[in-house]
This record gives sequence, structure tokens and C-alpha cells, in this order.
Amino acid sequence: MQKLLNGILRNRTLLLFILLLALSLRYMARNHYYQRTNFQALNNATLAPFFEARHQVFSYFRRDKHNKQLLEDNQYLLEKLINKQSKVLFLDSIPFEVIPAQVIRNSIQLNYNHITLNAGKKNGIHKEMGIISAKGVIGIVNRTNEETSSVISLLNKSLSINAKLKNSNHFGSLYWNGGSPKDMMLSDVPLAANVQVGDTIVTGGMSAVFPKHIELGVISDVIVPKNDNYYQIHISLFQDMTNLDYVYGVVIPRAETIKKMIFDNE
Repeated sequence: MQKLLNGILRNRTLLLFILLLALSLRYMARNHYYQRTNFQALNNATLAPFFEARHQVFSYFRRDKHNKQLLEDNQYLLEKLINKQSKVLFLDSIPFEVIPAQVIRNSIQLNYNHITLNAGKKNGIHKEMGIISAKGVIGIVNRTNEETSSVISLLNKSLSINAKLKNSNHFGSLYWNGGSPKDMMLSDVPLAANVQVGDTIVTGGMSAVFPKHIELGVISDVIVPKNDNYYQIHISLFQDMTNLDYVYGVVIPRAETIKKMIFDNE
């Protein structure tokens, strides 16, 4: 114990410097958006090999669970495809291909969370690609290298996606307000819309990131404000964002053409 104390005393200046540096980086990453984004991206890029190695070790002991989830995901998609009671068949409404990947890191405790995937450029993942699961939207790729990718999580206060009521053409923006990871907000839906608790929310398809009609969740609460023309709508997600494993990058045909058309119209 005395040797330990002597060692700390001899290196107290260095230890104090490291402590202050860590505290300053943490403060900067939490309170300044630009620095926070770059710090998190650097952190993901630097530690991605470690996360991948750790993921491989845990994956070995969880193979049965992974295989079971993959089968359940495939069954879910198959049921969506062959469900003839649906008004529009799944692949007719979403003409896209998917690139499989696994989550090797998933932050959920911050206001601006990111996800790291074990797939990158060599697998076809690219910047601004939408990432989905069998149960909804996960996020949008913001950085990628040959082996891994960083994704802006749906649990990131800077991200909003186009969404709509499944039973009508009333559109809005889906976003996270920093509360429960299960609870999202849907804004910009006019009071003229018929909104009921239990209604399903789907992607609106007004971008080159996510196709339309991907189911996101159900309305859990509806607030009618006194001095506004738009609802405040709470959404309960189908996908548990705290429990991610297999995900899919969305490859949308003619994505660049769609982006150009949207840009020209703005």
C-alpha cells in the first residue's frame, strides 16, 4: 500500500493533468454539438476494432440467441410479404434491397446517441444510408470506413425523420425529446387529422433515405394544445432501441435522382 501511495505522489502532476484533460473533453463533448459530434465519431473510429473483437467473443457464446432472432426477423418480414389482408404488399410499397449488419456498440444514455456497425464501405454501407430492423427505423449512417460504420441513432435529439399516419396522408416529423428510449414525438400533424391512441405510424417516404410504409410504432398519447394548430403526439416504438443486434442498410434504387429532385424543389 505504501508503494502505491508513493507511486501516486511521484506522478501526481501527470495524474492531475490526465484527470483535468478527461474532464475537459467530457465537458466539451457534452455541451458543444460540433465538438461532441467529432469527438463521438473519433471515439467510434478509434475503438471500433475493440468493439468488434469484444462483439465476436460475446457472439460466440450467444450464437443460439442470434440465430433465433435472425429466424424471427425473417419470419416477420415473410409474414409482412404474404399478408394478403394488407392493402399494399410489403415489397410493392418498399422497392429496396437490404445489407445485413450487426450492432457492436449502442449508446443510449446520452442526448446525442450513436451506434457502431460491423459493416462498412466494403459491404456497401455508405454515408446517409438509412438503417432499419425488422421492427422499424434505427438511424442514419453519418460516417463509414472499410470495416465499420457510425450511425446517428433514432435516440439522438438532432435527428428527425419523415413519418405519417398509416390510415391517412397526414405527415409529420418523428423525433426523440431525450426522455424514455421507447417514447418518441410526432410533430406537425394538423388538428384537422383524425388522430386516435393506438393508430399506427409509418415512414412517409418523402426522402431518399427511408422508403414509405415502414411501420414505426403506435400512438400512445395525444395532446391538443390550446394555442397551436398541431397535435403533440407521443409514439411508442415497435423496436426496442436498447436491445439491438441484427440491422439492415437500405439500398434505394435511384436514390441520387430522388435527392436531386428534392433539392431542386426546395
